[in-house]
Amino acid sequence: MKKINGIYVIIDPEFINSEDPVEMTKKVLNGGAKVIQLRNKKDSVLNTIKWGKEISKLCDEYDAVSIINDRVDIACITDADGVHLGQEDIYPDLVKEITTKDLIIGTSNATISEVEESEGNESSYIAIGSIFPTTTKTDTRPAGLKLLIDAKKICDKPIVAIGGINQRNIKSTIEAGVDSVCIATAITLSKDPEKATKSLSKYFNI
Repeated sequence: MKKINGIYVIIDPEFINSEDPVEMTKKVLNGGAKVIQLRNKKDSVLNTIKWGKEISKLCDEYDAVSIINDRVDIACITDADGVHLGQEDIYPDLVKEITTKDLIIGTSNATISEVEESEGNESSYIAIGSIFPTTTKTDTRPAGLKLLIDAKKICDKPIVAIGGINQRNIKSTIEAGVDSVCIATAITLSKDPEKATKSLSKYFNI
């Protein structure tokens, strides 16, 4: 199974300057992104499948991890490496009831009790946030750097920090001991997404 580490980029059609999601993925992979999550809340399922298949192929070429947001079925159809599940989505332990594929399973967490739950269930990595205020989601719950530090003490699974992370605060986030940092607009809405990814990737010794 591929590792979750380094820069993790969310490709969301709403936040990529009207660019094609596959083309944006190429740019950030060229910049050194290690994980790509396709998150499509507004567009059609058909488009999610089309983009997902192409993104999965690209990630294989770059030895990166491809993740589909929310949908286990689409993760399987697109041959993605994994699926990311929120607190309101299917429970991680039930994924095996849907597919025999050995999917990477990520979970969203904002409290220490949720982190403890994720550490004990079938999830593969634990995403914690929102670490800082973010504009890409309206339903986020504040988590903060302290939760990252506390989670690191009890977790053996990879920890991904998410929410409002950018050039100004990535260093303090990584110093909390996380394995990966998830970024959206600081990369995808920048003038040069490839350059922005390269700049942020330098904080990881990968």
